[in-house]
Amino acid sequence: MDVRRKRPGPSRKIAAAAMAILALVAVTAVVARLQPAAPVVEADLIVTSVVERGALPIEVRGWGQLATDQVQKIEAIVSGRVASIHVEPGDVVTAGTPLVELASPDLALDRARAEQEFTAARAAFTALRRSIGTQRLERESSLVGRRAEMARAQRSVEQLQARFEQGDAEVEELVAAIDAAAAIEEQIRVEEEMLALLSETGSEQVLLEKEKLVALADVLYRENERLAALAVEAPGNAVVESVDVATGDWVTPGTRLVRLVRPERLRAKLKVPYPAARKVQTGSIVSLVDAVGDTTGGEVQEIGDPMPDASGKHVLVSVSLDSPPKADAAVDAGVDAVIQLGVIEDALFVKRPAWTGEEGYSSVFRVDDDGKSAERVKVRFGAGSWERVEVLEGLEEGDEIIVSDMSRFDDSECVRIQ
Repeated sequence: MDVRRKRPGPSRKIAAAAMAILALVAVTAVVARLQPAAPVVEADLIVTSVVERGALPIEVRGWGQLATDQVQKIEAIVSGRVASIHVEPGDVVTAGTPLVELASPDLALDRARAEQEFTAARAAFTALRRSIGTQRLERESSLVGRRAEMARAQRSVEQLQARFEQGDAEVEELVAAIDAAAAIEEQIRVEEEMLALLSETGSEQVLLEKEKLVALADVLYRENERLAALAVEAPGNAVVESVDVATGDWVTPGTRLVRLVRPERLRAKLKVPYPAARKVQTGSIVSLVDAVGDTTGGEVQEIGDPMPDASGKHVLVSVSLDSPPKADAAVDAGVDAVIQLGVIEDALFVKRPAWTGEEGYSSVFRVDDDGKSAERVKVRFGAGSWERVEVLEGLEEGDEIIVSDMSRFDDSECVRIQ
């Protein structure tokens, strides 16, 4: 006798389908979470620092040489031929006294060419602004006229509509008035687009011409400086010790022209990186260390203008010493200096990361609590010194970050530490 088997009910089919869907979702989630393995950095090759809170000295570091103002070498800044010499050994000079006059037809021609190009660019810039302004006014005036025509056309349509409803106007007249109003409306749209296009392209043209004008102004400024450098003057009160060139000599930048004697104390001539040097002020306290480790104090006396060199832009800072360096210190001996700018009494700070520049935002790798990985975070740094820097945003007291060079991981958001 055959036994009838029960067929699976619909609830079992639904349960099986649900299980299959859940399995598919789980597999998809796992695959989605798979990410490329984070790069590995060896713990022995990195330097870390913990964020602290406390007093933070604000300092600027500089380097340079000991110098004596008793002897000052006046050197040529540009190439040229010695046209005239205005002093002799033993002469007493003051600031601005002419020492040597150089001549260079090439510099004069370069300056004249730069001035001519600048004048032409300025005239073109003025003409362009005037032309664009005139065109804009013409377009705006035309647009005003079109809008007035549109208003009249709309009134005409309204009047004909009323007459048409009263039977005093033909349908053709009304249709013609409506078409005329539509045509004027289209003309207004075109005029508005043309005005917008003129404003956009005109602004771009003016900006390009302005950039060109600024560049030519910089060139002219440099050429004026080079031309002015042909007239060599005394920087201050001194006595002429020697004149090291003769009339007719051809000199190049760096050639010594005159040697001056100034009876003043020993000083340190420092190079301070720009723009950090903008915070240095006359009277700032300085700590100096020479090549053999002897230390002395000083005070900022003079701050020069920013000057470029092979290592970047810097400012020359002259420091008077509280006392001469210790035994056997020689003129031109190298010194390192720390210029003190003040103290932030209650600051959140950390050791300055290798790649951190001036105040602003930067990204650093913050070490996780387990010390096995570090993730990139955005941090805003403030004032500080060459060694430590204030933390304004992005880190908290006790956080540990990597401060050694991590530039090879610029494309990574996380690293593993082993």
